[in-house]
Order: sequence, then structure tokens, then C-alpha cells
Amino acid sequence: MADFTIPGRPFAKQRPKAAIVAGRARVYTPKETVSFESKVAEIARPHFPDPIEGPVKLRIVAVFAVSASWSKKKKAALEGGFHIQKPDSDNLAKAIKDGLNRIAWRDDSQVADVRCVKRWGRYDETYVQVEALG
Repeated sequence: MADFTIPGRPFAKQRPKAAIVAGRARVYTPKETVSFESKVAEIARPHFPDPIEGPVKLRIVAVFAVSASWSKKKKAALEGGFHIQKPDSDNLAKAIKDGLNRIAWRDDSQVADVRCVKRWGRYDETYVQVEALG
């Protein structure tokens, strides 16, 4: 089992974009998504000498910082509670899964058990736990 933290605001996978180049439509992944997935891979790489073979369990806790402008009462009420605003948890998980491809596992189709929880907290960060299922 490996667990690690990705600092910064939790990031959701963005939809592919299209651009017209030389009269042809070209579909590409936005650079923010590519950058985040590279960051995930860089942080995870030391935890995985070899990709896991077989089924994998993935746990994600995305922590969103409460706003500094909110009252102490509102901060206290929300901290540790569930975050029910955008981004969607499935898009958060997709960005993590794609960043871990060929690092933690050979393909994200191996992820047989996934859970993504969104919470309010003091700092923006994402906790990730990866475990091989036997």
C-alpha cells in the first residue's frame, strides 16, 4: 500500500479542447490537465518501483480550504464537513487515475474499487491511497 499527498487545490480533469489547425479540427488535452497529471506522476513515482499487476483499490480525499473571508463561525461549521460544490468527485478521481497510469498500475482500468471524498479543511490538498487487491 502507498499513500501520498498532493499539495494545492484539488484539480478536476478538464474536457478535451478542439482547435482548427490548417483547416482541420485537432483535439487536445488542456495544458492545465497535462501539468496536474505530471505533478501527480512525479509525486507518486517514488512510491511505486513497479506498476501494480491486477486489481487496485484507490482512495482519494480532496480537501478544499475554507475561504479566508468567511466568518469564524462559518469556517468552524464547515471545516471537516463535506464539500458539495464543483468540481465533481468523478472528475477529481479521473485526473488522479490518469496521472497514476504507468506509475502505480499499467492502466486505470485496473482500478476495481475507487472512493473519492470531498471535504472542507484548513489547506488545499489531496490525499491519495493506492492498494493492490489480492
